[in-house]
Amino acid sequence: MRPDSDLDLLLRVARPMSRHEATELEATLQTVPVRIDVQVETLQGAFALSEWTSGRPRVLLKTNGGPVLVDDPWQ
Repeated sequence: MRPDSDLDLLLRVARPMSRHEATELEATLQTVPVRIDVQVETLQGAFALSEWTSGRPRVLLKTNGGPVLVDDPWQ
């Protein structure tokens, strides 16, 4: 690791995480002195936490069948 490196974190969730919950988590992670890049893994695939909290209407869900833009990564 270098001082400008980020930490990649995989978060496996068993239930849907609201955008509000995700925003609270991201705010907490921003209090540490290193940038943390979080991938949230669901039963349907994985997506970037930062996309879910960005306010964009859709996020890129990485699935076994390839990437898909979705409104809700849990559906």
